[in-house]
Amino acid sequence: MAWRTGWLASAAAGVVRLVAALARPVLVAVLGPPGAAVAGPTGAVAASGGQALDRVAARQQALPGLLRISRRGRVPTVADARDPIWLGVHPAPPGGGGAAGLGRVPAFIDRDTMPQVEAALSAGEGFVLLVGESTAGKSRLAYEVMRKHFTKYHLIVPDSRESAVPLVDLVVRTRRAVVWLDELDVFLGVGGLTAGHVQRMLGSEDSRVVILATMSAQQHGKFGARSGADNEPGFDVLRSGREVIRLATTVRVDRTWSAAEIARAERHTEDPRIRAAVKGAGRDGHGVAEYLAAAPQLLDEWHNAWSPGTHPRAAALVTAAADARRTGFHQPLPQEVLQQLHEVYLERRGGTALRPEPWEEALTWATEPLHATSSLLLPHDGERFQAFDYLHHTLDEQVPPPRIPDTVWETLIDHANATGALDIGTTAYQRGDLSHAMAAFEKAGLGRGRLPRQWYATCVGEAGNPARAVELYGELVTESTDELGPDARESLENRNAYARYVGMAGHPAEAADLLRDVVADRARVLGAGHSHTLNSRNNLALFLGESGRIGPALAEFESVLADRTRLLGADHPHTLSTRYGRAYLLGDAGRPAHAARLFESLVADRTRTQGPYHPYTLNNRRHHAHFLGEAGHAAQAAELFEELIQDCLQVLDPDHPDTVAARHGHARFLGESGDPARAAALLTALLADANGDGARDGGTHGSRSPVALVWRRYRAFFTGEAGDPDQAARLLDELLTDSRAVLDDGHPHLFAIRAAHARSTSRRGRTQEAVELYERLVDDCRSALGDDHPHTLAARSGHARGLGAVGRAAEAADLLEILVQDRTRILGDDHPATLSSRNAHARCVGEAGDRARAARLLRQILQDRVRHLGEEHSWTLRTRQELAGFQ
Repeated sequence: MAWRTGWLASAAAGVVRLVAALARPVLVAVLGPPGAAVAGPTGAVAASGGQALDRVAARQQALPGLLRISRRGRVPTVADARDPIWLGVHPAPPGGGGAAGLGRVPAFIDRDTMPQVEAALSAGEGFVLLVGESTAGKSRLAYEVMRKHFTKYHLIVPDSRESAVPLVDLVVRTRRAVVWLDELDVFLGVGGLTAGHVQRMLGSEDSRVVILATMSAQQHGKFGARSGADNEPGFDVLRSGREVIRLATTVRVDRTWSAAEIARAERHTEDPRIRAAVKGAGRDGHGVAEYLAAAPQLLDEWHNAWSPGTHPRAAALVTAAADARRTGFHQPLPQEVLQQLHEVYLERRGGTALRPEPWEEALTWATEPLHATSSLLLPHDGERFQAFDYLHHTLDEQVPPPRIPDTVWETLIDHANATGALDIGTTAYQRGDLSHAMAAFEKAGLGRGRLPRQWYATCVGEAGNPARAVELYGELVTESTDELGPDARESLENRNAYARYVGMAGHPAEAADLLRDVVADRARVLGAGHSHTLNSRNNLALFLGESGRIGPALAEFESVLADRTRLLGADHPHTLSTRYGRAYLLGDAGRPAHAARLFESLVADRTRTQGPYHPYTLNNRRHHAHFLGEAGHAAQAAELFEELIQDCLQVLDPDHPDTVAARHGHARFLGESGDPARAAALLTALLADANGDGARDGGTHGSRSPVALVWRRYRAFFTGEAGDPDQAARLLDELLTDSRAVLDDGHPHLFAIRAAHARSTSRRGRTQEAVELYERLVDDCRSALGDDHPHTLAARSGHARGLGAVGRAAEAADLLEILVQDRTRILGDDHPATLSSRNAHARCVGEAGDRARAARLLRQILQDRVRHLGEEHSWTLRTRQELAGFQ
């Protein structure tokens, strides 16, 4: 037996080393209330792993806090875990309807999915994950399976994410063990369990290990294949969690009970709680387990507590705790932090007008169990508190989900440690809260490795500062390439992100060249069908289009769309993203009506699969409105943008890119529908807000960012349209100088700015100079974008009008007649741009000497403008005035 003695000594010493490395207790063996002594099972534990753990237990004074020891000094087994509440099962009232002697947990009613769980664990080993909504009965089902089949197994329950990994060696050395992972997502993420850890526990030849885990449906969705996480900050952490989940046999536990489950429950006539739960579930659609846990009643108590003179301070306290969990902070909070947080909610609802109760009374009420079940606020160690999990899931299910106040984000980021800050940062990003995501990643420690820096750089770029993101990712590319090599997964991701932000910063042709290399390397290393390769191909298509190579871009989008649909399905977020890119390119290339229809369909699919207030849904609504306006429906677009602004403010920051872009769209199409003065004022305010401190490169969208250059162009245009051409000219002179410093010579934005500058030059009376500017612009647009691109058509229009202005009316009329034919073919006869070209053509025809034909053309144009714009629109009035001059 010497070999066994040596092995036991080695195991015990290994555990001691593990404990010495931890800053907090790492294992809770669930035996009952803290401090309670629970008798161990009769009979000795036969497994050698159990003897090793018993030896460790005997050294309890050297291992304080590691294990909770039974009265007999034995390491606990599943048989010792007689109280399911301490494993996360929600309690029920101990009695009901006057009945006495009923325990806090009612009799278990077999669920339909129980045979599936048992089958997955029939060999006495395996990994089962129960997924369902809060209070669906997941933990109770797992507990009953465990108690039925694995009573002699040792029970190992990690106390935190940090404790889970050091326990892997202990699990592997134990002959028989059940690893209990209630709320599995808590144990995933930075420093948490990986697929390798799970495979080690399950793959040991000398032990039999069962892993029982639960997870809310909401959290499971974040790790699911449809999460779209591969393209977002934290994608690698979420991917790691997804790999753990893929190792499990996933069993869905429905919140609502089936007819068979209800029938089984109805046989328990001796328990009035079950009778009441069955009756309640049949009445309003809640689940039986929900009623047994008093969850709906707790929700009602919380809502009713807001009434003046009742418990409004407690309601604010509970709301603060629930929102803390919505930020991704799932640890209990100290009383002083909650006391600080709850004030913002109390003030929002009326403050002193609510007649709030004293703090101690509020805390007592919030932590008092309802009917001896759960409480709204769950105490931990008497000093820290956490919201009942049902509450924060309920908040997120609201449409729209309420925004989390800035104060809550800021306080929790300040309170969190580095790991907690990373969790908050990824949650903030997923909620579209970029400013708080950046603050959280900074707190996580930008000097502590590349991971927080990658997330931070992505947020910087998505928040509207791609030039800064290029600098940050340039450093990351160099570091990861030097350390890991150019083909390492991290290096490839950094290169992909670097290229993307190069394109967003105004250099799409350079971005496309970089992405070709990334696509080739990812295809070689990961495979042509890998999601990362497809992501890089999608980016390549986008920047091919941005650089004017429309044909190759559309071909690439079509190919990626076919591959993603085949590999991922039509509703996968990545597939929807490719549809977005394709629709955007078609609209930007001169087919706005078609793009508007595509975006209308895409918005419907986003709403169905991701919800009406998901950031991607809001983004696609913006593009639908944009291309609807581009197609000639300016007033309707302005109305849609006005609605969108309000919806964005429900769930996004005021300075979120989609919020400010919606403000731009609203201003632009207000101007195009006949109110240029208001449009100019709104755009001036938008630029002031985006610039922040007013520095030229400051703020989320500095005045020289590619996005802000577009806003400045429209501000100058509407300033001129509102009657101040001199100010418009000054704005455009400055804009052209700034744009040449930021954008590539062939960038479409620069072509649009050059066209606006040439038009302003003409309006200042320098018509011959304007003609020359337009002539060069037409050549450059044709070379870079082709004859049918909107910027080419606009430059041709400006050139022809200029010729007419310098007395070459016949030549201008010939050019405009061809342009009308092209715009009619591309945009339609009634598009505002087509009508504008028709009007200019008719005027030049008259100025060239054919006044009768000009009058006939203008009469038809006037009818069309009245029909589309109304009698009093400025463009209608202008056509009427010109017609009068030729009659």
